[in-house]
Amino acid sequence: MQSKYIYPFTAIPDQEDLKLCLILNLVDPSIGGVLATGDKGTAKTTMVRGLSQLMGEDFPFVNLPIGATEDRVLGSINLEALINQKITIVDKGLLAQAHQGFLYIDEINLLNDYLMDVLLDASAMGGYHLEREGISQWMDSRFCLVGTMNPEEGALRPQLLDRFGLSVTIHTPKEIKTRTKIAMQRLSFDSDPIAFYKQFEKEEESIKAQVLLAKERLNSIQISEAIQQQCAELTIANQVEGMRADILLLKTARAYAAYHNQKEVTTEMVAIIAPFVLQHRAKEYTPPSDQNKEESSDQEHQNSKEETTTQNRENTTSFQLPKAVQQGLKFSATQATKKQEIRLETSQKLQEVSHSVQKQSEVSVVQSVKNYLSTGRFTTIYKHITEKAVARIIFLVDTSASMAVDQQMGYIKGIIEKTIDSHPMQKVHYAIVGLQDTTAKVIQEFTTNVQQIFDINYQLKTGGKTNLGAAFLKVYELLRSVHIQTIQLFVFTDGKVNTGAAQPFQYAVETYKKYLSRISKATIVDTEKGFVRLGKAQQLAQQLRLTYTTISDF
Repeated sequence: MQSKYIYPFTAIPDQEDLKLCLILNLVDPSIGGVLATGDKGTAKTTMVRGLSQLMGEDFPFVNLPIGATEDRVLGSINLEALINQKITIVDKGLLAQAHQGFLYIDEINLLNDYLMDVLLDASAMGGYHLEREGISQWMDSRFCLVGTMNPEEGALRPQLLDRFGLSVTIHTPKEIKTRTKIAMQRLSFDSDPIAFYKQFEKEEESIKAQVLLAKERLNSIQISEAIQQQCAELTIANQVEGMRADILLLKTARAYAAYHNQKEVTTEMVAIIAPFVLQHRAKEYTPPSDQNKEESSDQEHQNSKEETTTQNRENTTSFQLPKAVQQGLKFSATQATKKQEIRLETSQKLQEVSHSVQKQSEVSVVQSVKNYLSTGRFTTIYKHITEKAVARIIFLVDTSASMAVDQQMGYIKGIIEKTIDSHPMQKVHYAIVGLQDTTAKVIQEFTTNVQQIFDINYQLKTGGKTNLGAAFLKVYELLRSVHIQTIQLFVFTDGKVNTGAAQPFQYAVETYKKYLSRISKATIVDTEKGFVRLGKAQQLAQQLRLTYTTISDF
């Protein structure tokens, strides 16, 4: 059987938290799914796929690729039936196919915004309206959402994060015995998958039977008032917004009791499952066992926090704009450049991009077929789309601590402001991406509000490390809902990448090549100053084959 070639769910060692969360969602699908975050190569995907084998072919298990088309995800018109039978039949999309089962998305943080919005709507309403030419149909879609992601590749939108009932953080095993066991088991599976599966077949069947029995006894589990109060106290102590966490604590603890063949929920059960419910919702998660400790050391914690805040303020320097900019000169030609602003496209070229009209090249398949059936002649009918493509400029600003050494941040702010001032009459969308601690953040999404960009640009601060790989992924998030040919990217950095992976610089290079290589207009602006220079930014530009300039040219 084909399914026997999937690595068994029960054969994966050292990831008990994720196993438990997946099983609890099988017991009570209304918990709403699991988000697994962590290191690469920690069997996140393998475990989720093994779950489909564990439950058998009758259990809906759908894999949604992050690059799936809208028709594939939502559904489409069956052209064969339309042409041959002259009837309109809707083929279910992946969301509808996952009804009453699991919907699995690997690298869910890289899912485009449109599909992410559809997921939010479907998870909230239990379905969605499929709107196609001449068709409006409700599609049931109640599913457990299972997502896996590597946080180094970008964060997940808060709205979707809260939709996951449970979350688990996966770490790479450190014990030699565990690592060798994992490696040898994988070799054994690759050599003879069927024989390997048979070693775990009884255990797989046992867990499946245990899950099915737990589903039957789920509604009979008793939840005392003391347990209800314990759950409420936990959500209040961890500053969780809304009531979803309170409900999920009770649901998850009840599923845990049912799975372990217990009649009622205990305080120990709540303590076990609480981290899975709270850690991705709490502003500052406090494990139940540590609450007494926290109360006794509250003053000490406050003193330590104040010291840390003071130290961070000392280490993080905020620079004002250069004096010329503060006086309203905003880097005049003699102070900034007599050439072009950061080698931006000329005004004429920029205007051509910003006012170009998208061609009506998207075919209306259904209308074309219907026209053919009625006339006997095939004529291509296009969808009526008249969408203007505007110029979009992304400023990726390296705000790491090294930008404070020679006041590079002040120069960067002035260059950005001068660039925006150079195109006052054109409809240009601007966005800003900055580094944050050891990762990156979209500080401002695309906007035509120039004053808003000015304000954000003025308030940029320096501090933390340089994770350009994460910053490039944030740029990729901005690109997924726009036309790539309208993008102009400017990367202000000294190229001293020092975090993000074992080889941070190479990780940044590989990330750019994988996700941003289609950008045709990109410039590295080297911010390195001083007598001794490492030339890392220039090296980055050379490896990526991007336009290169320096702030010293201005």
